[in-house]
This record gives sequence, C-alpha cells and structure tokens, in this order.
Amino acid sequence: MEFFKKTARIMFTIGLLFFAAGCSQEPVEIHYASDECSHCKMMITDNQFASQLVTEKGKALKFDAIECMAAYHQNNEKKEELNSAKLWVSNYEQPGMWLDATEASFVRSEVIKSPMGASLLALPSYEAAENHIQDKPGRVIAWEEVTQIRMNKGMGMHK
Repeated sequence: MEFFKKTARIMFTIGLLFFAAGCSQEPVEIHYASDECSHCKMMITDNQFASQLVTEKGKALKFDAIECMAAYHQNNEKKEELNSAKLWVSNYEQPGMWLDATEASFVRSEVIKSPMGASLLALPSYEAAENHIQDKPGRVIAWEEVTQIRMNKGMGMHK
C-alpha cells in the first residue's frame, strides 16, 4: 500500500511540473528561416526584429517585426486569450535576449531597415535607446506609441 501512495505522489508531482511548464509565458525559440509571422505570414529571418506573444495558456505566436506583433495584438484585443498575453521583443543589440515589450524602450530610425518598414527596434532601457540615437539618427518612443503605428495593407507603415 505504501508503494502505491509513494508512486501516486510522484506521478502527481510530475503532472504538476508538466502543467506548470505548459502554461509558462516565457518566450519560446524561434526557428529563423522556417517559422512564419502570425500577422503578415512572411518568414521570420532577422533575429534583431523578431517578437512574440505568449498567451496565459502558453501558446506562442511569433512575428517577424515588432510592428506586426503590435498590429496583431491591437486587431485581436477582444480575443479573451490575448487579454493577459505577455509580449516579447528581441533586444536589437543582443539578438536572442528577450525583453518585455511593455518595459522596453523603442527607437524609430529611418536608417534602420526592419522587415516591415517601420524602422523600429527595441532596447532594454531608455538610456540604451538614448545611446543608440547618439550614433544613428532616430527618435526614442515608448510602447504606447508603438501600438499607435498603423500598418498599410502593403509593406509600409503609417503613424
């Protein structure tokens, strides 16, 4: 009898671990040159501009550009699964390092060519963004302004 109780506890613990891992809102790996953008359906190829949205249940949607994720989130904000989604953007200066989009700082610079033409990149802090525009022309903007950028039906962007 003791053996069955011990086995049941171990199985319950393993089940909890799988449940917790399945519901993580941490960013997932993007397979560059094979994963498709959930918004524009283009292949994701540049790790400096990639972004992703992870729902409360752990479902990850991947995007080729920050503006694609912002537009997708805004266009689908009434979907219940997106209400508490976590939004991640790639650190432009350290691709592969993910930043919380609501806490990152953004630079919009015409000399930076992002995949969808918004010339938008993400950095971990306001200071990093200020340092970036000292070397390259641009303007520091917050996430709230990023969400106001409107995408054309084509590749370009409007503000």
